[in-house]
Amino acid sequence: MFARLFNKLHLTRGQKANALAYGAVVAVGAGITLMIMSAMEGENAIPPEPTLFDNWVIMAGGIAAGLALFLSRNWLGGSGALGLARALVASVLVTFVAALIAGTLVAPFYGTLAAPFILLSQFTAVPPLAVAWFGVLFGAHALIGIWRHERNWGQSDSAVSQLSDLSRANFYGNTYRH
Repeated sequence: MFARLFNKLHLTRGQKANALAYGAVVAVGAGITLMIMSAMEGENAIPPEPTLFDNWVIMAGGIAAGLALFLSRNWLGGSGALGLARALVASVLVTFVAALIAGTLVAPFYGTLAAPFILLSQFTAVPPLAVAWFGVLFGAHALIGIWRHERNWGQSDSAVSQLSDLSRANFYGNTYRH
């Protein structure tokens, strides 16, 4: 099903990897928000018929995770030891910024202050939650690396990228790579 969708959108391999990275981080961010919400409120966290606020809290976690990944995209995708070190720093930044944004979206003042501490306490109490979160962030690092490599070296499946620099300059008037 996704192969048909991606074929209709004419995405390159790097663009598919980038979309998958963002989709995974958003999905896991929403899932972790749901788990934190259920851990804080117990059995009554998500009633049989969730309210608009319950749905908003879960969506806020996904939105915040995607926005935090977007804000730190320049730190991710590098290769070598420096790229791994930058990914470590970026994963901590993404975690902190996502907690700040989600807390702000849920409860503008109190949530901004409390959300990073709540997230840290949940990661301490449930280490598999932290492993899952940082695992998906390092997976996003690898996927963004595919996109970055394609973008830097112009290795895509599009017809324009298969032309020489001279042909691109003659046909399109520019020699830069997207």
